[in-house]
Amino acid sequence: MKNIKKLLALVLVVALCASLTGCMSGANRNQAQTAVLEVSAAPAEGEEAAAMKDPADYSDDIQGLCKFLEENKVTAGERIQMEYGVIGAMNGYKYSYMYDGSAVQLEVYEFAAEGLSETAQQVVDAVKNNGKFELLDNTIPAQLSADGRFMLIYTDEKAEKKDNNKAHKAHVVECFEAFTA
Repeated sequence: MKNIKKLLALVLVVALCASLTGCMSGANRNQAQTAVLEVSAAPAEGEEAAAMKDPADYSDDIQGLCKFLEENKVTAGERIQMEYGVIGAMNGYKYSYMYDGSAVQLEVYEFAAEGLSETAQQVVDAVKNNGKFELLDNTIPAQLSADGRFMLIYTDEKAEKKDNNKAHKAHVVECFEAFTA
């Protein structure tokens, strides 16, 4: 009788684990589905490009930049707060999404207008001079706004290989530059 109870308890635990795993997989599947950018940066032949929103309608900070990028449909998925202090920034966010079958990671950071920390100054100077900076033995390509307050990091494994991905990257950069001009 004891062995039957133990066996029954084990079967119930296995069934519970399987059902929880199934629920979590479904939740992850739904989240992944929402993080796919369906909008093409380049209009199809005969279509007009959607007009870019006016950057003046947004607050001149990282929140305004994020909202501007979101409303110009160059991002998808949830905005995730980054550990921005590692690079000396005041704030930073990341978007991770799929675009035309490629994983894209778009990060934006805001730096102080003046009085940068030593770490921030090193990152800003490196990006100004080389278009990249070093972090934990990784070289990270980045782009700064003209005033050095905002930084864009765009990663797409297919951005240099596929025309749609190149066009999307160009559109992201165009929106970033329009906001930060």
